[in-house]
Amino acid sequence: MIKSVSCGALVIIIAVFYYRWQSTVTTTANLTLIEKNVIFAWDKHIKFPSSSFQRLSVGVNSNLDIIVDGVKLLKKLGISPGKQKNHDIIDNLEELQETFSYFFDKGSAAERIFSEPSIYKQITNAAKTLPGVEYYIGGNAALMATKASVLFPDVEIQFVGPIGPKLAQMMPKSINIPKNSHISEDELHLIMEYKVGQSWGDSTAPVATRFITSYDESNSKVTMLERYFEDLKDFQPDLALISGLHLLDGETQEFFTKRIDSFISGLRSIPRTVPVHLELASMANKEFVKNILNKVLPEITSLGLNEQELVFSAYAAGGPHGEDYENHNGQPIIHRVADIMSWLLTTYGYSKNNPNSRLTRIHFHSLTYHIAGVHPDVWGNVESATMAGARVAGLQACDVTQLDPNIIDLHIPLKYNLFSGDIERSFNSSHPLHRWKLNGHEFVFSPVLVCKKPLKTVGLGDAISATGLMYSKFTFPVS
Repeated sequence: MIKSVSCGALVIIIAVFYYRWQSTVTTTANLTLIEKNVIFAWDKHIKFPSSSFQRLSVGVNSNLDIIVDGVKLLKKLGISPGKQKNHDIIDNLEELQETFSYFFDKGSAAERIFSEPSIYKQITNAAKTLPGVEYYIGGNAALMATKASVLFPDVEIQFVGPIGPKLAQMMPKSINIPKNSHISEDELHLIMEYKVGQSWGDSTAPVATRFITSYDESNSKVTMLERYFEDLKDFQPDLALISGLHLLDGETQEFFTKRIDSFISGLRSIPRTVPVHLELASMANKEFVKNILNKVLPEITSLGLNEQELVFSAYAAGGPHGEDYENHNGQPIIHRVADIMSWLLTTYGYSKNNPNSRLTRIHFHSLTYHIAGVHPDVWGNVESATMAGARVAGLQACDVTQLDPNIIDLHIPLKYNLFSGDIERSFNSSHPLHRWKLNGHEFVFSPVLVCKKPLKTVGLGDAISATGLMYSKFTFPVS
């Protein structure tokens, strides 16, 4: 009798534990079902275009990134948490803390120029002593070239930018780097990363991202600009990728104007049949940004940027939702981003009424979603390009070759509007894409699956832009 009761009790206990285990498995499966569906949809629908780019000319900013934990570096420097204030240019340690804190609290990626070389050297020397310090290829242009060479090994790539001795050893051997790009000493940029939930003073980081500061002569004066256009003529690419204008942010108005004029002159030497992509990065000078919008945008074919650069452009030039630059925290609101993109394309882009402009494409990338806006007669395969860009963000952040639903999360709201005046939409994980037309342009939306424990946040935008372009099909517009 006792044995029977014991056996019965054992069966009940096993059943209870099995039920609890099965419930856990079911719950976990439900939690990852959305991510599974998105991954499956991407893998099923992402396709290469019928014709793709084969020769890439990339420039003009490159440097050696030193990557550290931002909070640990401030502590190493003996800096305590203080007030939050955005400085356009950083002059001292106090302003470094204030600007870092300002963007740390918002969870917004940003980049600022350091004005004092001696203090900047003090900071980088301290960074080199931290445990876990890492060195990587840096600079938007160099990162785009590197990512393109890895993902598309059959594509021929020429890179022009300041390449120091250590950086030269790290650059992929498959990339052609002309001798006139080599400099005697590496330019060093400081990447102050922080993790979601990390604390600094009274603030807690809402996302994992980074704050970048730098002082260098080559990139801040864009010294390789003329060499880039000279070498481009001989190389004869079918796609040009350019970045580095943001590093002029710390220069005088006179110097900035001269370099922009040189840039425009170089752009006009590129045949209009060759698309030119400009990757923007964080800037703080409103007048400089207005100049780029008015003078540079009509001379380029494609633009890549994140929420900080997009909203600051609207803020600087009187576009829609410019007030979000100072008032908004957290992930950017979908319909507001689409409104600004539409304004940029309509104001500065190519159309029958504005045939002299080359601008026909904008790829917006943020931590949680992407939107591509294009002229439909010029760009094709837009859905695949947008999804491919979104997919590579998770792959690079998690440092994996295949996405696993257990290491990534969907962070977008499940209900949203795509543009102002739009009906409310519901997210469908089996079809994680929206496509719509607005003011003569075609827009495509795709979410990003955010890495739960990102290993590296720097360079994501550059990987995204390079990937999105390589999956795009360009047709020269006929007026």
